[in-house]
Amino acid sequence: MTPKKPTRDDVAALAGTSAAVVSYVVNSGPRNVSPERRKRVLEAMLELNYYPNAHARSLRSTETRTLGMIVPNISNAYFAEFALAVEDAAISKGRLVFLGNSSENPEREQAYISSFLEQQVDGIIFIGIAMKPSVGRIVQAGMPLVLVDRVIHDSNVPTIAMSHRAAARTATQHLLEHGHRSIACLTGPKTIAVAEDRRLGWQDALREAEVDPNQQQAIRSPFTVEGGIASLSRLITGSGQLPPALFAASDEQARGIILAATQRGLSVPHDLAIVSVDGTREGRYSHPGLTTVRQPFGELAEAAVASVLAPRGTPLAHVELAGSLIVRSSCGCEAGDPRRVARRVSRPGKG
Repeated sequence: MTPKKPTRDDVAALAGTSAAVVSYVVNSGPRNVSPERRKRVLEAMLELNYYPNAHARSLRSTETRTLGMIVPNISNAYFAEFALAVEDAAISKGRLVFLGNSSENPEREQAYISSFLEQQVDGIIFIGIAMKPSVGRIVQAGMPLVLVDRVIHDSNVPTIAMSHRAAARTATQHLLEHGHRSIACLTGPKTIAVAEDRRLGWQDALREAEVDPNQQQAIRSPFTVEGGIASLSRLITGSGQLPPALFAASDEQARGIILAATQRGLSVPHDLAIVSVDGTREGRYSHPGLTTVRQPFGELAEAAVASVLAPRGTPLAHVELAGSLIVRSSCGCEAGDPRRVARRVSRPGKG
């Protein structure tokens, strides 16, 4: 005889609570459950080998309890760390995340969009390549959507991002605090709005210090370690000199520059002081440790999940969060240096 499948009532009886409370735990709402009761319910579910019928629940609620997320390059430490933060935020809301890695390929991006629309995920968290056509397609399908990091300014879609311009300004100001007046900029491709915002933040800091950015080197490369490696030779002037300081628009580029400089027998920060933006875990373990503005990964992820799950008709939100300057050694700060303190980024006036 086939064993009787445990029911919600069985879980409630073993946990010493009501079937309604079991439902709240299974569905992550609509009412809150105390940590102690939630623990008892989860332990009872495990002991009874009880699993709710997800398909039946989705038919009743018209929800799949899943989200889709598309990133440009999961091998990039920033996107990997952010995807993990989104997964944590989604699980806390009772959702699982399907991750699509477009590999900077518009056709692959479209394939993931098609798949997520067919699966009828509850919403899409999108860091895209072909922004306007992809966004237009998702919006036309009526799928909840939030743009993160790479946003379309003045769009009719919710956006969540760090203040990239303010982050770049703060990072560059830190080099100015070291007395540098020649600070090069390594930014990203013209097609990525984030790259332009960070270049403008570098300019803001220089102009505030009465340094002409037009007299400084500014070059572009992909937001990758390989892009940073390839850029070092481009920073060397005709006289064979490196600029004394560099603002790199991403940790990936900065790590590439540090690696290339070390291979040439150069010293960071003595031959080239470096600061960057993103604050991924890998920067902590570069040699020297990377001074960077860290993105608020947890806050960004929670805001993105909350936005994409917001009820229909919720007012459109464009959320901009502040990063934090994390000071290590790549900028020239030694242990005990009074400038070696973490601080929240302040937003500049637009200019």
